[in-house]
Amino acid sequence: MTINEFRVACMEKFDAASHELNERTKTNIEKYRKGERTLRLTDKEGKPLIGACVKVKQKNHDFKYGANIFLLDEFKNEETNHRYRENFCKYFNLATVPFYWAELEPEEGKPRFAKDSPKIYRRPAPDLCVEYCEESGILPKLHCLYYDKFLPNWVPKTDSAAMWRLYEKRFAEIAERYAGRMYEFEVTNEMLLAHGWKTGNRCSVIAGERDTGMKMWQMARKYFPNETLVINEANYLPDLGKMGYVTPYYMMLDNMLSKGASIDKIGVQNHIFCGSKGPQDEQLPYYMKYFDPALYVKGLEYLSEFGKPLEITETTIPTFGEGEEAEQLQADLLRALYTLWFATPMMESIMYWNTADGTAWINPLWGSNENNCHAGLFHNDMTPKLSARELKRLFDEEWHTEETLVTDENGCVTFRGFYGEYAAEVNGTSLQFGLHKGDARMSRMVL
Repeated sequence: MTINEFRVACMEKFDAASHELNERTKTNIEKYRKGERTLRLTDKEGKPLIGACVKVKQKNHDFKYGANIFLLDEFKNEETNHRYRENFCKYFNLATVPFYWAELEPEEGKPRFAKDSPKIYRRPAPDLCVEYCEESGILPKLHCLYYDKFLPNWVPKTDSAAMWRLYEKRFAEIAERYAGRMYEFEVTNEMLLAHGWKTGNRCSVIAGERDTGMKMWQMARKYFPNETLVINEANYLPDLGKMGYVTPYYMMLDNMLSKGASIDKIGVQNHIFCGSKGPQDEQLPYYMKYFDPALYVKGLEYLSEFGKPLEITETTIPTFGEGEEAEQLQADLLRALYTLWFATPMMESIMYWNTADGTAWINPLWGSNENNCHAGLFHNDMTPKLSARELKRLFDEEWHTEETLVTDENGCVTFRGFYGEYAAEVNGTSLQFGLHKGDARMSRMVL
């Protein structure tokens, strides 16, 4: 297929529904992503500052958008490592930190928490990631506490009682070190895929036990009583749009929540791994459901019925070929999907998966190579592709508030802006304030 043929196939339904989508996203973004704020400026005696010029500029977003940080200091080239560190905090405000048990504790009793731990590719030590995030103004999120797929070789996978004791120890150790330092904690991951994994002896007996998910959530709340706990599941958005209440994920959520699982946020993945197991043009028919905006809208409506915040926990958008036209199509798809998700009332965050081309996971047991999707937002040397530039444009320009206003006879200015932190410059003085959902509409600022 030519790049133009890929474009027609991938964008056809977005283009056909463009008027309806534009009206929906414009209305929802204005309603759910922005708020009104009045600033009342006075001098120290309480007298209003009349006719003062006020420059209001948004500094960051309450809405979270990020990626996994699996390549932190993982490149062989130090210049690329430096560029990764420099770019990550420019393009994202949230980072997925890996806590896969197999690589976090390859040797029993010797977890790789510390930043100087022995290196394992795509699994940087948590302390290294959290330190970088804290220094760079990024929020870290933990991925994930229970994922039966990646287990250390030393765990007794056929001994249920021993496995539960070891999970209790794992949760306790992680809580002691990271409670209060993470934006959120993913508790369970991809439980609905366990039946299809081809990972040899890595899966444990507890994956098939009754109420394993509930027990994990109870254990998580025990050790993380004050944290935001997230459920992360696989690519079910298009299926939710088709099947609704009989989709496995919907039924699992309905069952767990009705039994009291303390799920704070519902996460769902959206990997478009077109090309990972074969030529992209041959695999495209299977992935066409991921290019249908009606299925996304409907699927997100079903998830929203639970009344919980939503998150796209992992997303992958392929580049169909090489060159500027292929990169432009990836950027256009990113804009279409992120705009639809950003306009979803219950959505709180969107996480991209692999940032750089050529750095994704290779699974020989599945005959799968995610690198064949060319889905990075950056080239392998961490220079931005058009998709990365489009992501930055959306949050730094299109979904960004910056205004110049003049105070009235009461010393007030009123504006409507995207939720986040702000700076107001008045007569050479910079004042900091926040515009957040649920805040009071007026703030008094004294110069």
